[in-house]
Amino acid sequence: MLVLMLTGCGDSGNGADTSVTSHSPMPATTELPPSSTPVSSPLTTEANVAKEDDSIRAIGAHSDGQLLVKPENKASVAPLGAPSCYGVETDSHWTGDYEVVWESKSDGITTQISTFPIDFEIVQPNDSPVIMQPFTLEDMDIFAYVPRYTDCHGLETYLFGVSNRKAFPITFEIKPGVNWASISQLPHHPFKVVGGEFIVTGGYGAGQDFITIYHFSYDPKKKSMILKSTNEVKPNDI
Repeated sequence: MLVLMLTGCGDSGNGADTSVTSHSPMPATTELPPSSTPVSSPLTTEANVAKEDDSIRAIGAHSDGQLLVKPENKASVAPLGAPSCYGVETDSHWTGDYEVVWESKSDGITTQISTFPIDFEIVQPNDSPVIMQPFTLEDMDIFAYVPRYTDCHGLETYLFGVSNRKAFPITFEIKPGVNWASISQLPHHPFKVVGGEFIVTGGYGAGQDFITIYHFSYDPKKKSMILKSTNEVKPNDI
């Protein structure tokens, strides 16, 4: 079950590579979605020196097992260090090589299902693991994961599905042959599941006249959200 829910500083544009490396065959070439700019690291001080941290950063609990976001090899954490639209000074900022694994209840086996890019970042107000948001679409249990709780332009959002006691990443098919591994949603405007559609209000940055609203349907064969339509609205109309 997966649920996606979930102002500005800096210029908009494509940010860090938000693609997830899938460990199951992808239906088509994965491209980068419009995304927020990576969090800028503050100047190093004694108070915000990074420390190694191998803790679990997110959990998606399912009756057949659980999804976990954790370091694949090495990761570190430090205070964010400076207040901004990315968070407040005391927020925690994690970096490292992170992966998503599935822990099956039936056989006790842990399986890696995807990895995040090397510049992947997590920002949260405390050190508790994020609880992924579950929802159901087309009888599929889906989990939404948002690594950063706030952002200047858009919140990266990843989806993972669980079916037949197995888990997998869910991509966003923008057009045939073009798939995004994540989608950016406008801060404070969480996605909705309405009438069999997954609806996302896209991110927004300086220079944009309109915000795009995406309407997806889920294709269980492709394990992908298929874009059906978009509409554009003025920021003041959101």
